[in-house]
Amino acid sequence: MRPARLGSWVAGLALAAGLMCGACSAPAQRGPTTSTTAPTVSAVLPPGGAWLKDVGFPGNPSFFTKAPAGFSIPAGVQPVGGANLAERINVIFDGGDGPVVYAYLVDNLAAMGCRITAQSSDSIVWQDAHWQGAFTMTASQAGLTLLAIG
Repeated sequence: MRPARLGSWVAGLALAAGLMCGACSAPAQRGPTTSTTAPTVSAVLPPGGAWLKDVGFPGNPSFFTKAPAGFSIPAGVQPVGGANLAERINVIFDGGDGPVVYAYLVDNLAAMGCRITAQSSDSIVWQDAHWQGAFTMTASQAGLTLLAIG
């Protein structure tokens, strides 16, 4: 995928995920479900990181409980919203935190067992055996999406 198209694809994915967040951030309970959450290769928290499953946002401090074990974000950033489904995790950040999250992911995705499959100056796409991920940022907002696979 060419970098120009990567940014458009990831931006579209993040926009779609962001639009769905309002409808999905508090999903109705539908009875028992099975989780596709599986540990990634590393269970060692990268320096300066926080486990995503232990993170939340104002008003809901421990929201992303269905995030994959072993996936982390920078400890100093505060998500502003998102979605917490077994098959899809969306994390929305303020745009000012975008460069911090981007740099952290570039530096630590491999240690989390993820392989970067595409990258531009404002977006990253990656995958491991259980999840596909994407991150993109603008000056006003940044978003991270994890989709369960297989």
